[in-house]
Amino acid sequence: MRNTRYKTHEIAKLAGVSPASVSRAINHPELLSDESLEKIKSTMHAMGYDLDEIFNKEPKEIILINFPHGTNPFYEEVIEGIISSADSNGYYTLLNYTRLDENNIEDFIKMVKVAKVKGIITLSQVPSDLLNMINAVVPVVQCCEFNERSTLPYVSIDDYMAAKNAVKYLIASGRKKIAFLNGPKRFKYSRERLRGFLDALSDDDISIPDEWIMHVPHIEYQMADTLISRILSDDNKPDAVFAASDVLAAAVVNRAVYSDLKVPDDLMVIGFDNISLCQVVRPSLTSVHQPKHKLGFTACEMLHEKIKGKTLKVNEVLLSTELVIRGSTEHQ
Repeated sequence: MRNTRYKTHEIAKLAGVSPASVSRAINHPELLSDESLEKIKSTMHAMGYDLDEIFNKEPKEIILINFPHGTNPFYEEVIEGIISSADSNGYYTLLNYTRLDENNIEDFIKMVKVAKVKGIITLSQVPSDLLNMINAVVPVVQCCEFNERSTLPYVSIDDYMAAKNAVKYLIASGRKKIAFLNGPKRFKYSRERLRGFLDALSDDDISIPDEWIMHVPHIEYQMADTLISRILSDDNKPDAVFAASDVLAAAVVNRAVYSDLKVPDDLMVIGFDNISLCQVVRPSLTSVHQPKHKLGFTACEMLHEKIKGKTLKVNEVLLSTELVIRGSTEHQ
């Protein structure tokens, strides 16, 4: 939560607690221990804050964001979009990193009830039966990653067409030896981007070695570097790489440069997400742009409608993507 009325970090430092604890004290004191709450109140009183005005107001309702494990910076702007909508609609947001399964779903639902959560946005794929269990307690909207077998609303992109169009651009640029560095197989986006990749090759009767299709267990730079270094060290190496994430694509560009390959002359590289990293890499990275902030904002607006008991006009929203051409595929 962003609140300019309070010097959150200053209060936290003086009280000996985290800034997040100060935010919870102001918006949802029931989530803190009596000891922590008392420390914060005493500190704020000493700083001249009116405790009655702050702590006797009606608390904000909570929206919970179920967030996937990992370090993928793509989600930063998505969460900013969610928070932007949540703030404007009077909600407080909490992040939860639990990977939901049948072993922890009951504990998760208990936590939702205890915290009096009003709605949930999932950013990772959740089994449809578990989604239904959660939705029976509070409204749920899926964002970015969604379960194709669920009937619950979602906001995402067409991963299949975005990937297919990116690979067709490489083919139109004269590349026929194209490798694919993909994310974990369990995710919908990975399966759909792989399907788009393969169909683009099939349309032009292009075949590649099986080992040129690589999956990392997490979106992580070092893992990508390990995989791509093997491929680029072979005598028969690709002349282009499509990566399912800009983090993975950055590893490809840097490994290529380290291996004395010229990008884009010897190797063209396309990433996915269009995060700020694209303009830091040299040469700058061509990438599929996702409207990250809009994805989060739209999902939260849909959840707000559901919380208020309104019927959604549209249950399934697919936002447009765009291939942003930069130095990794464009000759200067």
